[in-house]
Amino acid sequence: MAHWIIQRPQEHSHPAEIRVAEQLRDLDDQWTVVWGYYYTDKKGLEREGDFLVIGPAGGVLVLEVKNTLPRWFSATGKWEGETDNPVNQLMDEWSAVVRIVQEEGLPTWVAKALCVPGEEAPLEHDMVQGIKRSLLVFKNDLADWLRSVWFRLFDWRVKFPVPGPDREAILKRFGASGRPEAARGFLDHTEELFQRQLTHRFQLLDQLSDNRQLLVFGGTGTGKTWHAVEQAFRYASTGKEVLFLVYNLALTIQLRRLIAMRRLETGSITVIGWEELFLQLASAGGEMCPPKEDACALRQFYEEDLPARVRSLLEDPASRNDWPSFDAMVADEAQDHDTAWDSSASGGWWDVYRALLRDGGESQASIFYDPAQRPPFRDSERFDPADLRGGWSQPAHVRLQPALRYTRPIWSFFQQHRHPAINPMLEALGRGDHLPEGPEPEVFEAGSPEDVLKVIESLVADWRKKGLCRPDEVLILHKESDVERSALGETRVLAGCNLRDVLEEGETAIRHTSVNKAKGLDARAVILIGCEPFSETLSDFDAYTWFMGVSRARQLLAIVTTTTE
Repeated sequence: MAHWIIQRPQEHSHPAEIRVAEQLRDLDDQWTVVWGYYYTDKKGLEREGDFLVIGPAGGVLVLEVKNTLPRWFSATGKWEGETDNPVNQLMDEWSAVVRIVQEEGLPTWVAKALCVPGEEAPLEHDMVQGIKRSLLVFKNDLADWLRSVWFRLFDWRVKFPVPGPDREAILKRFGASGRPEAARGFLDHTEELFQRQLTHRFQLLDQLSDNRQLLVFGGTGTGKTWHAVEQAFRYASTGKEVLFLVYNLALTIQLRRLIAMRRLETGSITVIGWEELFLQLASAGGEMCPPKEDACALRQFYEEDLPARVRSLLEDPASRNDWPSFDAMVADEAQDHDTAWDSSASGGWWDVYRALLRDGGESQASIFYDPAQRPPFRDSERFDPADLRGGWSQPAHVRLQPALRYTRPIWSFFQQHRHPAINPMLEALGRGDHLPEGPEPEVFEAGSPEDVLKVIESLVADWRKKGLCRPDEVLILHKESDVERSALGETRVLAGCNLRDVLEEGETAIRHTSVNKAKGLDARAVILIGCEPFSETLSDFDAYTWFMGVSRARQLLAIVTTTTE
């Protein structure tokens, strides 16, 4: 893959640039692409150009990108909607780069082109819309970069390789400014793009608003949680008391904060994790306290003892007098909520949830799930997607696809790692050609906990220096359920920042948690530690854990594998 220097500021990020970046990223590592470069125009003002492409044998291509080529009126010689000939803008950029090259004595030839990646035109045409075809790069040219673009524009001028020091001089001038604010703007814009794409998809909820219940299937990154939150507010806006069911504790805390930040004019939303809910319900038959320290006893308590108590109370109407009641329900990560009590009794936890709704199975409900994300260690016979339909009056089925919250490099990284235990989750991601660009994932090896800590500190410092993310935007995920058993051990300060499993409002600290507790969470930057190097021979559990860890990352991903002798 080409070496990328990403400096694009937020205001220059139209879809055409993204399409060009998607084509250029397939070049090999002899190429360098600078996305967003700076120059001074004839009036002494600092400007920003789209792309500089540096070839393996020298040559710098100034590539100005347009969403569309404006219509040219041959009778007047003017372009529709343009105050100036679009070629003039290209010539200004090219002249500025040539001037820099000459003034600094850089050993390279500079070519220029207007790129319109959404349109096509035959190469044999002399003119297109009043512009020489030789100055234009279209979609059909990008498909054959070397022959249709590079050799056509440079011809004989770049036959010989550029010596290493000369190449470094070129990169230093055009790509080593390393402006943190520009890199930050690039990733901030991508975050906004994720948000816009997800909220645009909320139109689906408008189209399905007449259905009393929705069963929404979606893979990782398709926006299930965002849709769940939006649907909860829509239910509440009609005056309903809404039960918002969550499976894991970390996501419960995050969603409570998120929902508390948004004002409710009417109705209410109660966010509660299933463990907390079941403990509350079970107290009608006497207080139950989970055992401490003993992992086996704790698992027995939550998987068998607590559900058994709640089930017995469910069958005794008198015992349910103190149970809360709601008008509507939203459930996130529903695949983790059992649809069967055992091999002979269906309904499972959903019988309990419907019992908390004033109109039972006639109530409004939206259930978001992905069967492939149910952990291998959870009894697969206790969840059946078909059983989610049971007990509801008018369930409508919806599928969210494709994934929206990843950059293309991260999506591609997932697709390169295949294993029977995660292949269904990979397929659920859908196509990735619509996704925005971003940094490549990184994989490191460490032989000791001390080495792991050094890698983490180096990563956090590097990301911070480049302006890619702040420490509080980093999530460290460890394979072990207890942090003390991970490479973090008893470390509480890393890279000059506190380590926290939960961030307080406004706190600058690095988050950490176990992979199994991170379901439903995501972060701009994720560092996964403690996993073995990925291979098809990994156990189903290890492969599942690996994917659930890496799939929490939106833009920055680093994996620190543990080597064993």
